[in-house]
Amino acid sequence: MFTKTAKYYDALYHFKNYKDASEKIHELVNVHNPNAATLLDVACGTGKHLEYLVKYYDVEGLDLNPELLNVAQRRSPDIKFHEADMTDFNLNTTYDVVTCLFSSIGYVQSLDKMNRAIKCMAKHINPGGVILVEPWVGPDQYWEGKFIANYVDQPDLKIAWMYKNEREKLTSVFDIQYMVGSSEGIIKFSEKHVMGLWTVTEYKQAFQDAGININFDPKGPFGRGLYYGIKQ
Repeated sequence: MFTKTAKYYDALYHFKNYKDASEKIHELVNVHNPNAATLLDVACGTGKHLEYLVKYYDVEGLDLNPELLNVAQRRSPDIKFHEADMTDFNLNTTYDVVTCLFSSIGYVQSLDKMNRAIKCMAKHINPGGVILVEPWVGPDQYWEGKFIANYVDQPDLKIAWMYKNEREKLTSVFDIQYMVGSSEGIIKFSEKHVMGLWTVTEYKQAFQDAGININFDPKGPFGRGLYYGIKQ
């Protein structure tokens, strides 16, 4: 995912308030572990959350996509980033906080891989540490057959991107069509995004199996909910 759109990612999601979301995350962590000093952001993308969370923690990021990590590293050269799969990584250290935000967990696609990702994250948390995972929508909340259009209108960059919400069994499927205009000219391309659809019960069971006492906020920082809990 995002192999073609990495350099446009921040422009595409210009509407997301990373600063506000990061402040809410810090406030929640401060309630449950006020002495937290280290944080790993799994599926960190271009590192926008870390840009703000570094104010409070010694932060690191992890993502599977080297193109996104290149953007993140250029933005924050002093932050350590790791290229790895969230379902199978070993950094040989643990953290006071582990996050996985903006519904990135959905990109593992299958329930088995979601369970593996949660267990892998849990292994990297100190006892008493906090995990925060922002889920993708569940199978009952997913809106199917709807056309979505988004636009970027910057002085030197224009992007139109649209797709139809489709579904294949227990995954949401977006075959996104892009038209990008810049000083380099106008180009067209597509990316197919497939994300897993899991119930609250399935998420909670994954955390429980990983040794996490979990809570669920149905709203969360971006309206998609937030799972947060403490490692036993």
